[in-house]
Amino acid sequence: MHEPHFDGLRTYADDAARQPDFAVIRQRAARVRRHRRRATASSVAVVIAALVATSLGYAVTGGPQIAAPTPSPSVDPDTGWPRVTSVVATGPADLYAVVERCRDCGPELYASDDAGATWLRRSVPPTADSAAPSPSAVIVPLGRGVLAWQQLRVVSLKELEPSRSPQVSPSAEPADGAPSPSATDRLWTTVDEGRTWRRAVVEPEPVATVPAGTRPVDCRFVGQPSPCQLYTVNPASGRFAPLAHQPTGITVQDWWTGQTNIPLGAHLWVPGVDPVTNKPAIAASSDRGRTWRTHVFTAGVPATVNHGRIAGMYLPTVAADAGGTAYALIRRDDNVQDPYRTTDGGTTWLPLPGGAVADVPGPGFVTADGAHVLLSDQGLRVNRDGSRYQPMRLPGCPAELTQLGAITPSHQAAGRYLIFSDQRICLSDDGWTWRTVTVP
Repeated sequence: MHEPHFDGLRTYADDAARQPDFAVIRQRAARVRRHRRRATASSVAVVIAALVATSLGYAVTGGPQIAAPTPSPSVDPDTGWPRVTSVVATGPADLYAVVERCRDCGPELYASDDAGATWLRRSVPPTADSAAPSPSAVIVPLGRGVLAWQQLRVVSLKELEPSRSPQVSPSAEPADGAPSPSATDRLWTTVDEGRTWRRAVVEPEPVATVPAGTRPVDCRFVGQPSPCQLYTVNPASGRFAPLAHQPTGITVQDWWTGQTNIPLGAHLWVPGVDPVTNKPAIAASSDRGRTWRTHVFTAGVPATVNHGRIAGMYLPTVAADAGGTAYALIRRDDNVQDPYRTTDGGTTWLPLPGGAVADVPGPGFVTADGAHVLLSDQGLRVNRDGSRYQPMRLPGCPAELTQLGAITPSHQAAGRYLIFSDQRICLSDDGWTWRTVTVP
């Protein structure tokens, strides 16, 4: 048996603790696949997969110090700090960034109302973990000025060793699929751009529709695994509540939001599987969740269900614009997906004539003029006219931000496209032309 090889493990663990938005889980899975090819110890590969594949998120303590990648001039060359761990947008000019100044420093929150030209420090919620005075956290955009702060639980490397912690599987899902009972203890919301925070509360009474300008969240996010429903946030109070009219004709997983890249306030798109055939399916709503229509992709591969769970590779991915145009990737076999497009809000889905795409880890994004951009092993590729995907560059954005394993550019709000790394933030108004902005 090989001796454990921990080189780079801390870096992976740090990355696993950063969840900048809903649509990054599949990208991280691709990052793991790439690094696994270089791994020399199978035991560590399992640990890394467990760290990165999970949607719960853990910050890891202990382990050796790892040399940081080549930093930008503002970064300490000996430590690689400070680091940007999360950046989100809630409007064309509104940005929020989480920054950690050192490994043991608590996360800091900054807000910008001028698209990153200037930043102001905001407050952060108190820690919920007395054993971790400086926990990592991610910030999630829910609406204009409405944010969620999700604190990540700290575990030791011993807890992550499969021999010591049998509950940690390669998929990093608990045996019963349920999140930690303290999920809401680590979740806070703000409705005033981070000036004040309230502990997350889930109301039992359903609401009729998803409020305009907001997005729904999955049941794992709010710690309500059973029955798994869509939840929405009240933009005035920051409280969550189940949606009265849940999607019909579809089985939804509790982490479905990780399969989507959809701007705030857009039509609702929910990926899942057909409850009868386990074929991939997408439910769509153009009236904020009051009514739904579900399309089953009969040419897709039926999902394998294991202990009631469905692997993410079987679910469709969805990238959409602010209106009725969306693209879906449907699994054909291990690394091949067939692209589909709708321009009528999900009533009809047509396969793109250009054929399948290979080894694409996420949904990509839809440009302002309706093109579809994907990140693959061959780099960025774009489909402009519904035919074939062609190579693409992002003018104005450093090349290293568009390599497979980086965070895929996301369409977070109308008129705002975003991509970031530890030390860089890039923005675009249309998904085509990009610019680098100042890091807080």
